[in-house]
Amino acid sequence: MTPSPDPHRARLEHELVEAQSTLQELVLARRLEPLMRTHLTAQQMRALGILLIDGERSTTHLGEVLGVSPATISGIVDRLETAGMASRRPDPEDGRVRLVAATERGAEAVRSIVANDGPAGPETLARLTIAELEGLQAGLAGLLRVVREDDAHEHEAPGSRPGEA
Repeated sequence: MTPSPDPHRARLEHELVEAQSTLQELVLARRLEPLMRTHLTAQQMRALGILLIDGERSTTHLGEVLGVSPATISGIVDRLETAGMASRRPDPEDGRVRLVAATERGAEAVRSIVANDGPAGPETLARLTIAELEGLQAGLAGLLRVVREDDAHEHEAPGSRPGEA
């Protein structure tokens, strides 16, 4: 016989799921605002993202990762370069190859969209009470613990967990 679920726990879990859903909607609206103001196309944003992750790369590499033709990648890089968001230079090892890098302006354009502060930035946290901060800290620590445990279990070899064959 399994014990009946704790109604207080069930109510708390339900309220937290609802609060998280509401918070996600509010954050989505905040994050979409800079995206709606940008003049960059999706392909230009992707190209800048690749350059920020991979560093300076050849136009051939960019075209392969984006899955576009050399002519298309040339046009994307031309427009980014004209906007001051990317720079292009000859490869010192092979002068026929052009290397492309994101400029600080390009990095800032991506940051303004992708790395937009979430709801728990310093200004927001400063407005919470000590009790709210302590509760939030305890809750986030618990969430991090469970997510890390799940990640650790995903990376274990099959059959290494108790009860697995």
